[in-house]
Amino acid sequence: MTDRVQAKKDLQFCCDELSKYQNLSRSGLTRAEMLAIDGIMIKLKERIKNLREALYA
Repeated sequence: MTDRVQAKKDLQFCCDELSKYQNLSRSGLTRAEMLAIDGIMIKLKERIKNLREALYA
């Protein structure tokens, strides 16, 4: 039961973090900074996908 609760908290945290990065203004960022942000967003999306599969499978 506690694993499920923790997974839901982690899912909410990841969704919130992803939203922050998606709403981030990219003007003035270097190419390397944009690639770093994209990498973080990819990792968050994969983690969200994995958590959803674990919770709702």
